[in-house]
Amino acid sequence: MSRFAKRVRVLSLLLSLLPVVGMAKGLEQPLIFVQEPLEPTACGSRIAALQPDGDIRLLTEGFCAAAEPTVSFDGRRVLFAGKLHAGENWDVWEMDVNGSRKMRVTSDMGDCREPVYLAMAAVDAPNFRDKVRWIAFTSTASDAIDEQGRGPLASLYAMSLTPVPGRGTVVWRTGYNLGGDLAPTTLADGRVLFSSWQRQGFALMTISWAGENLNPFFGSHDKTTSQLSACELPGERLLVFVEGEGDAEDRSGRLAQVSFRRPLNSYRALSRGEGRYRTPQGLADGRLLVAYARGGDSYGIYLFDEKKGMAGKKVFDAADWHDVDPQPAVARPEPIGRIPMVEFASVLDVGGFKEAGQLQCLNVYESDREESEQVRPGEAKKVRLVEGLPLTLEEGQRLLRKQERGRDDGAWPPPFVATRSLGEAPVEEDGSFYVNVAGNVPFYVEILDGKGEVVTAMRSWMWVRSGDQRGCIGCHEDKEMAPENRVTEALVKAQPTMLLGPRRQGKGE
Repeated sequence: MSRFAKRVRVLSLLLSLLPVVGMAKGLEQPLIFVQEPLEPTACGSRIAALQPDGDIRLLTEGFCAAAEPTVSFDGRRVLFAGKLHAGENWDVWEMDVNGSRKMRVTSDMGDCREPVYLAMAAVDAPNFRDKVRWIAFTSTASDAIDEQGRGPLASLYAMSLTPVPGRGTVVWRTGYNLGGDLAPTTLADGRVLFSSWQRQGFALMTISWAGENLNPFFGSHDKTTSQLSACELPGERLLVFVEGEGDAEDRSGRLAQVSFRRPLNSYRALSRGEGRYRTPQGLADGRLLVAYARGGDSYGIYLFDEKKGMAGKKVFDAADWHDVDPQPAVARPEPIGRIPMVEFASVLDVGGFKEAGQLQCLNVYESDREESEQVRPGEAKKVRLVEGLPLTLEEGQRLLRKQERGRDDGAWPPPFVATRSLGEAPVEEDGSFYVNVAGNVPFYVEILDGKGEVVTAMRSWMWVRSGDQRGCIGCHEDKEMAPENRVTEALVKAQPTMLLGPRRQGKGE
């Protein structure tokens, strides 16, 4: 490169960091945000800080790529995904808000992306006194391909950011959905909300920080719309998210909102008119920051005008970059910390197998699905749990090259998953069942009649963490339903059927 070309490149870099006319008045806190190249490249995305006076500082100089920042609860540190050199995996890093004291957090775990801070928590049962900071992120450490063959399977993980006394750094895989998970965010009540692939699109789910109590929050298992990049509005008990079609590569779409009180029955569209939105972020005063673009323009950072249903005042927009993912660099309340059930409960030891969990269902006849409602009381005789075995990346790529399996988001089982039975258990006369099941294993449930034929079945993945106990009211029942106050026949027997799988029983892991 000539000396003149180098000077032009440096000048272009400096100009791209200059604030533009239209800085929003009243935005008094500094912002951490991401700048992405207009054309996708392996390297180039970077993290910068914008001061209220318009001063800009690049925080990730020397990185091939950096993205997805999250500011700590005290406003002093920043987690982000980064890679120093092209060809490397993404790792989780942490730095001061001014870009100093960078520290690599993960290594040798595939691509680690989208890190978020979790509440302080202790895992030293039974006293739970030694609290340390934890984080959540997505990782491709399983080296598997997702169920549709789109690419590496990204799963949720939790990790202690500081060493646990007597145990060092603790890493848990907390999600086992074979369709892939993304965009975790920490809620004020301590749960993790994330987007989970459900057959044809991403739906919002919640889970405890340690991986228990997986529950649907909002979104359909059957439609092609996706709910992505959700954020909780501080103090409002409202959730704002981006709603797009299927798995849009840049996760853009329209803005929508639901309440925490009744998420399945409070949907409200926020944005109207043209334009695409990404990465909403609530401010402490109730205002909403968004990344917005119209037509072929680059994304800029705006304050959203809820009354008009459109992007309002411009905060920052560099024409040569997509400016996205604004994060206020200020302190915010610490979320509620919770004791992890997987550490507190006694882990089942069945025939030498110490990694089991428990699953019970109150009534398989309770369902809001038409096909399930057609199952007559007394018709269900058994329940079968079917394990999903993801293909490795190498196996999946081999199938893609041979074109033996095409993508079909509606197919079940999905095309890039092998299956096998974990076993069968009786369904009692009142529709209940109770099983010990292999922990940390994705499976779906089939209900069988007296002839052993399937009368209804799940079309999504569930799992039970090792040492956890999970209960269901029915089979895809109304999520606002309160369970009937009764003891089921399966619990009265108190003899859960062992469904530990062919390779697990008696072996342990």
